[in-house]
Amino acid sequence: MTRKKGSKPEDIGGVINQLIKKLDAKTHGQREDVVRAWQDAIEKDAASHTKPVAIKKNILTIEVDSSTWLYVLNLKKKNILASMQKSVGKDKVEDIRFRIGEIS
Repeated sequence: MTRKKGSKPEDIGGVINQLIKKLDAKTHGQREDVVRAWQDAIEKDAASHTKPVAIKKNILTIEVDSSTWLYVLNLKKKNILASMQKSVGKDKVEDIRFRIGEIS
């Protein structure tokens, strides 16, 4: 960002707040949509054993609380992914990765 000659410099706090608002507008809604699609795509008993933790480059990372749930969800991954893609679009979630983690 360049300023015009003769104008006062902008307050850094204001610039940062504007940037945060722009980033939130672009990604926050997407994250909420993906989390909602995840919860809709899995069975209720599995939901308490999982937690969506990240979505980067359209790959959703899910933490699970045990190796048993990791195995079960990997078996159902194709159907879960299809359900999510139907809900939010193939361009938002291209793959799902599961890993063992702490669910709180």
